[in-house]
Amino acid sequence: MKRKSMYTAVLALSLALGLAGSGLACRTFRERLDALEEQAVLQHQRSICGLEDAFAAEYDTRRSAGYLRNGADPVCARVGQAYTRGQRLILGSSTAAFALVREDDVAYSCLPESVAAADVQQAAAATEGILLRGRTLLLGGVLNTPYSYPVTVVTAADASGAFAARDQLLYSWLAVQAVITLAALAAAYQYERLQELNARQSRFVADLTHELKTPLTSLIGYADLLRGGTLDAERRRTAADALYHESARLESLSQQLLALNDLQADGVALRPVRVAAAFADAARSLPDVVLDCDAPAEAVVLADRVLLADLVRNLALNGWHAGPKDGAVHLRCTDAGECWRLTVQDAGCGIPAEALPHLTEPFYRVDKARARANGGSGVGLALCAQIAAAFGTQLDFVSRVGEGTTVTILLKKGAAEHEEA
Repeated sequence: MKRKSMYTAVLALSLALGLAGSGLACRTFRERLDALEEQAVLQHQRSICGLEDAFAAEYDTRRSAGYLRNGADPVCARVGQAYTRGQRLILGSSTAAFALVREDDVAYSCLPESVAAADVQQAAAATEGILLRGRTLLLGGVLNTPYSYPVTVVTAADASGAFAARDQLLYSWLAVQAVITLAALAAAYQYERLQELNARQSRFVADLTHELKTPLTSLIGYADLLRGGTLDAERRRTAADALYHESARLESLSQQLLALNDLQADGVALRPVRVAAAFADAARSLPDVVLDCDAPAEAVVLADRVLLADLVRNLALNGWHAGPKDGAVHLRCTDAGECWRLTVQDAGCGIPAEALPHLTEPFYRVDKARARANGGSGVGLALCAQIAAAFGTQLDFVSRVGEGTTVTILLKKGAAEHEEA
């Protein structure tokens, strides 16, 4: 639940940043566009005044020459060309792009090619406002000319600067948003990992305390009985056996915890190890366990012989405690290409599917009663997992209730070297 709420908060932060960036970009765009509209209106008014004067001069020229005023010849085209040429001569460039519309037809145009004729006609009809078409502002105005037919001028202003400012701000904001969101996600992930680590440590301390409580209670109880001095010989022997048994359990637990801590703190030097030798070491340390070992003589892996034997021993002991129906635990080594595949298999009671992900957690037991009866501490498989990790691999558990369990580990092949048996 905490994890869900944490990532929901990050999502809300990202959404808020996106909305804030969009709002800021829209505001910037509107401000730039408003400033551009003011400049466009001024230029439009200058174009209207200049064109009206040009039409008046053209009219005087035609009248003095005795031309008819029916507009049969292209007056608008000549006026537009003359005005554009005059602007270029005076200023070095045309001050504005414009078009002259006569009776709904574009008679002259020096507008950009991106402006469609339909947009020009629409701007000529809407002379009271400003149209934004694509990235161009269009302004329409009616000219006061001496001719009988109406002439409208449409001025165009490039608004790409406003769009560029908006896009740049959006991209910059999106980059900032992405960085902040990724940082928040990373912080949330690290916080989650820290919470998991704290929970695991708390669980470890609680489990360790529980593991120590039972033997310590027995030790204190039997020691108190012995201190009283009222026990007969048989009861003293029973108390002494209990003290020895519980002390041995504590010693085994402390050794396993120390080994686990050493593996986590220090690295392991990997050397060529004969699998058959490691199997033999495990078998010698388990005289009461029936082991069926099968490893090719050429099977050599990169590992540490003592740790590999300890790993096999713990897995074999767990398999033996599971009560294999055939009375044996099977150790196998087979070729797997670049690796040797080691398997520890039993035909015992099996492990429920829901318990498989937790097998390598310290102090976790599938069957607590059976584990305590066998003297198990729940650290053995955690130690095996750490040994496998030190070898650069991991344990793979496959099990079915009532059919048994198979543990597989893949170890890299090593070059054969002389090694003592």
